[in-house]
Amino acid sequence: MLQYLIKTTNNSLSMVLMTALLLAVALRFPSPGASLRRRTYPAWALAAGLAAALVYAVLKRTTGFAVREYYDLGVLLPSIAASVFLLFFLWWAFADVKVRGAVFRLSAFCSLATWAAYGLPNVLLYPFEFAVGMDTIFNSEFMYRVIGYTLGLLVTFLTGLALYAVGRKLSPRVVLSALALGVLVTVAFQVLTVAQILLGRRMISRARWLMGPVMWGLTHVNFFMYALMGLALALAVILFVRVRTTPIVGENPALRRKMRAGARRQAYFGAGVSAGLLTLLLIVTVGQSYANRAVELSPPVELPVADGKIVIPIETVNDGNLHRYVHKASDGTEVRYIVIRKSDVAYGVGLDACDVCGASGYYQRKDQVICILCDVVMNISTIGFPGGCNPVPLKYRLTDGALLIETKDLEAEKRRFR
Repeated sequence: MLQYLIKTTNNSLSMVLMTALLLAVALRFPSPGASLRRRTYPAWALAAGLAAALVYAVLKRTTGFAVREYYDLGVLLPSIAASVFLLFFLWWAFADVKVRGAVFRLSAFCSLATWAAYGLPNVLLYPFEFAVGMDTIFNSEFMYRVIGYTLGLLVTFLTGLALYAVGRKLSPRVVLSALALGVLVTVAFQVLTVAQILLGRRMISRARWLMGPVMWGLTHVNFFMYALMGLALALAVILFVRVRTTPIVGENPALRRKMRAGARRQAYFGAGVSAGLLTLLLIVTVGQSYANRAVELSPPVELPVADGKIVIPIETVNDGNLHRYVHKASDGTEVRYIVIRKSDVAYGVGLDACDVCGASGYYQRKDQVICILCDVVMNISTIGFPGGCNPVPLKYRLTDGALLIETKDLEAEKRRFR
């Protein structure tokens, strides 16, 4: 549950906060005399971004040629260009507190669409992971994953909705300034992301002046999200201070009661933003720290070798627990392997590594076998078979009440543990 709560939050929060700020500007200050069609362009922009993310997600699931880095380049480059135009018109709007013009609508449309197209693909793909390693979806693990995913989307969406309401209540100059700062933060993140892709794909040379900022971005990837959260919190605080310091003055008691009720609603919006951001901050900090806590594993057992064979008496592995072993290869590499009983006549034998996550290994949680790196639950009946995050199968023979493993098979896999 926690894993997908964190993943969903990390992938959607920045997009939702920026979308809320831009909508607060675009829908609050539409062009004078704009038609209904022109007023609804933000909805079409978000629909376009969702459609692009959906196409990528479908191609990723059904084909082998959907490469996320190339997709991101196709999304981020026009997004950066649109943001530059958007910043120009925000500066112009700040001068006369008006937002108008077809070019502004086009830059806002492109910004909204590309923010959604960049932030949503992983969110759309996560549900396909829910049943990985499970015999059936009718179990608590599947339910917890669905709950975590849903809670992440719900809290993020409600926080964005409250931020949009806050932006509608604040003064135009404050909202325009906040949006401009948010766009600057977003552009900085996008530029570093593009540079990372270009460097990783060797499309540009690794200049020393460029490597420094890129490495900083890699090690402080959440800085930009925290900056946007701080910006949203600042708006909530400004609204709360304004509500608390503005005197309630009216011609009659009924009008004053109406003004007090309006002030309370504004305070609720600010409190909603603050509570939502605090919850999300705890998810991406405390929750992430808890999810990434080191799993304490018992040291693997090294068994004696006789005539190039390792013998494991079945009575030592018949307890239903995961047993971890290690063989020291000829070059000194420690090759780890695991054994678990699957049924009365079948055993799951494999390397303590997989083709997806490498030699990160596995551990047991109650009656489940878990990948340490990605937290995917293994279907115990499939251990010993290739595919997905399953342990790499290891050949063995069952003879005379013992499992027989040849060291040559372990030697052949030592490259995985170097």
